[in-house]
Amino acid sequence: MAAGILPLTLLQIGKESTAGTAVAATRRVLTKSATYRHQQVQEMFEGQLSGVLSRAVTAPVITREHTQIEVATDLDFEQILFPLLSGVKGGVTPSSPGSGEARLWTFAPSQTAPSVDSYTVEYVADDGSTKQELEADYAITSSFEITGGVEALPQISYSMDARKTSQSTYTSGISLPSMANEFSANLRWMVRMDDTWANIGNTNIGNQIYGFTVGQSAVVMPQYYLDARSDLDFSKVEPQTRTTDLAIECTLDTGASNFYETELAKKASGNLRFCELMLQGASFSSPDNALERYIKIRGCFVHADDSLEELGGDRDGNSVVALHLLSQYDPTGGIDINYLVSSNVASFP
Repeated sequence: MAAGILPLTLLQIGKESTAGTAVAATRRVLTKSATYRHQQVQEMFEGQLSGVLSRAVTAPVITREHTQIEVATDLDFEQILFPLLSGVKGGVTPSSPGSGEARLWTFAPSQTAPSVDSYTVEYVADDGSTKQELEADYAITSSFEITGGVEALPQISYSMDARKTSQSTYTSGISLPSMANEFSANLRWMVRMDDTWANIGNTNIGNQIYGFTVGQSAVVMPQYYLDARSDLDFSKVEPQTRTTDLAIECTLDTGASNFYETELAKKASGNLRFCELMLQGASFSSPDNALERYIKIRGCFVHADDSLEELGGDRDGNSVVALHLLSQYDPTGGIDINYLVSSNVASFP
């Protein structure tokens, strides 16, 4: 049997026309790490009174099948579309803000009936001559986390749930994505905080922010029902109450116009906070050279109990403090969170 060589291991995905009906892959996903879990829950019968001292005398019975996939990689302006389409809002068609290659993708999950795109995922271990392929259908992203700081590249990690794993046929002939101009350094982030959704993105917070982490909980989750499924996996996915969790590390500056002092007062009064995190990238080619690639994470938040609570931290000789914000529905804007991606990708995958 062939042994997979790690650099040759790959993930491939195909967008399903009908959720849960497997399709051939159409795109490779570039990752730093990918963990594929083929889960089979069993009843082991350890508690039987059998008259012997052996651990069990009855063969195990599988009671549930499930697949989980964990991916961690550098954040880019192209592949971010995958967890957003499969975990925030499906069926998104980008607009054309210019007359050339620029495309704007907007992901604002529904407040009443959110839906996401499902994918068939192929996990392939390769030794250079033989490929070992596992795949699962009805794959959706159940959570993700984006981190930004003052060094290197932004990072994204996401978790996927899928139906039963099977061994199938590797889909060959898929080219690697070029990823030209698709990465931007962490120092290209901007953090903006405003008082209303109408003004979101207007007030830049300069010289005070060191980094942040955004965690998005599930918009939809798998549900298991008594539907006599021979595969023993989930029947469908259904909406969940979602939370976007935002942690921001900033300097401890107590001047009245500084971030810490301003947000301390906003927490005390229970005010809604409208935050935009923007990662700026390279300009597009002519005729869209006046436009730029970007990722915007925009949301309505309130301060959590522990926000601005702990003082005494140190960062490069500066005292630092952490804001902890939780997403909240804004009745004026009719929204809690959205994600915007400006790239040259016209369709995905």
